[in-house]
Amino acid sequence: MYPVRDALRERPEPKPLNLENYYAALNYTETLEHDNDHIMVKIQLYGEKESVTINAMIATGPTEDFIDREVCNQHGIQMIKAKNPCEIYLADGNPSGMGPVTHMTKVPMDISTHREVAILQVPKLQNHVVMLGMPWLREHNPTIDWNDKRITFNSELCTTWCLKGSSIPYAVPEEKALEETLITRFSKILAKNGPTAKHQSVRVKKLLAEA
Repeated sequence: MYPVRDALRERPEPKPLNLENYYAALNYTETLEHDNDHIMVKIQLYGEKESVTINAMIATGPTEDFIDREVCNQHGIQMIKAKNPCEIYLADGNPSGMGPVTHMTKVPMDISTHREVAILQVPKLQNHVVMLGMPWLREHNPTIDWNDKRITFNSELCTTWCLKGSSIPYAVPEEKALEETLITRFSKILAKNGPTAKHQSVRVKKLLAEA
């Protein structure tokens, strides 16, 4: 489920996306609640240590914009302590397990030729490393074709201030994005296991809904 804050929303029956890895500790299931309510895009973030290119999910579900705390620590993205920590809840009203959000960040972010300073909440995310939700969508107001996974930055804000080139970035296939995120997130574990890690692989398999 998408994390939401201080809100409950009715959602369709979730469709499971099975993430398989031969390390038992990495086995878990991500759920996609609808095929056409989110897209994956490549973004570039600029931390104090280095820049990093990762996958972000753009979705209508999250009521905040998020970045994983581990990504901030790894790449020197400065975190700012929040005045009022908040708890993150799932759409069913249960606590998300991420713990209270105590920090936020302001980080330069590129989506293709679209450049901005993103304001993101910093919880411990489980499956996605960056989630751009309703605050980001309202601010930039892009045109999104959810069926074709196509996003166009054509708002007055973006055409005036954000864009440095083409207004249409390429979307990333869902399975590929999640696979890359898994590999990145657990690269330290793979490296620690030395030569045997070469025999391990990450596979993403989408399960078909029952008729």
